[in-house]
This record gives sequence, structure tokens and C-alpha cells, in this order.
Amino acid sequence: MSPWWLMIPILSALIGWLTVQWGVKLFLGRVLPRQRAQWTAQLAKAVSAEFFNQPLRQPFDELRVTAIQDDNSGSFLEQKVANPESFEKLRPQLEVHIDDFMRQGLPKAFPIISTFIGERTIGQLKEIFMKELETIFPQVMKGYVKNLQQDLNLEQMVVDKVNAIPTEKMQAAAYRAIGGHVNKAALLAGLFGLLVGIIELFIVLFTTGIL
Repeated sequence: MSPWWLMIPILSALIGWLTVQWGVKLFLGRVLPRQRAQWTAQLAKAVSAEFFNQPLRQPFDELRVTAIQDDNSGSFLEQKVANPESFEKLRPQLEVHIDDFMRQGLPKAFPIISTFIGERTIGQLKEIFMKELETIFPQVMKGYVKNLQQDLNLEQMVVDKVNAIPTEKMQAAAYRAIGGHVNKAALLAGLFGLLVGIIELFIVLFTTGIL
């Protein structure tokens, strides 16, 4: 058997390895720059929909991003800012400001009333104010988010931020992130190519009567 027959499995392994390596480089070097604007626009729509509960105008199945569409629960941002935990974090500051108003601001504004307000009354009024604030806090914050949605063009902000990243920097970052996986995939493709080449070699040798 001629040694040249061994080139079949070697070339098959080399083709499998190069296919993965060149395929990734082709994607990062050619496809990414050409499709970047379209992907950026889809990403911006998905981010805006995720935060502000807007329906996507185009499907975004490629990145498997699904917007929150439950009108009863509200958007992600509304749930976050209107969460009772958010109010509890603000409670100490609110209590300080209310106490300061009851002790300093109210006597200055209404000196006569201050003579009828003692520690017990201040405590009761502060408790009433805090309960009322706790009740209206979710509605106030949801209204704030809706107004913010109208004033803040989050979709355009995402587009501007992504477009500000140089393509070369994005390509380098992407390759650093997937480089290890690419090498493993290329190795597996090379081993698979080697196996296919060995099978082809045995078929050729068998059909030519060498074996």
C-alpha cells in the first residue's frame, strides 16, 4: 500500500479542523460587521421591551429574549421600583424627613398649632403618614416609570452605546469569550474528520482489492 493513501484520513482531519476555525473567523470577520446594525436594533428593542413592557415589533428568537407581556404584573422596571422592599429601604430616610418636618418645619409654618402638638401626637401623625406613603408608593412609582418611559428613549440609548464600540474591539472580545470553545469544537471536528477519513481509506482499499 502506498504511503499516499494515508493522506486521506490526514486531509479529512485537517478539513474538519479548518472548517470550524475558518467558519468562526468568517463569522466574526464578515458576517458580524454586515449584520451588526440589524442585530443591534433587535437587541435594543428587546431591552426596551424587557424594561418597559412593550411588544416587540419584530421576532427576536435568535437571542431567545422574551419580553414581559403580563399587564397585571407590569414591566420589570415597574415591579422593581414598586416592590415593597424598595419602600422598606426608603423607610428610614422618610421617617427622618417626616420627623424633622413635624418638629422643625410645622412649628415654623404654623406656630399656633405647634403648641398643641406633643411627642405622642408627633408619633401618631408620623405613623399615619408612613402608612399612607406605603399605600400610595406603588402607584406613584409606577406612574413615574410610565413618565420615564415617555421621556427616556432606552432603545436609542442602547443603539448608541453599542454602535460606539469599535467593530474590531467587539470581534476581539467575542473571540476571547468563545476561543476556548472554538478550539475544542475544531479538535472534535478534526477527530471526526480523521474517523471519516479512516473509514473512507478502508472502503477505497477494499474496493480496489488492496485489502
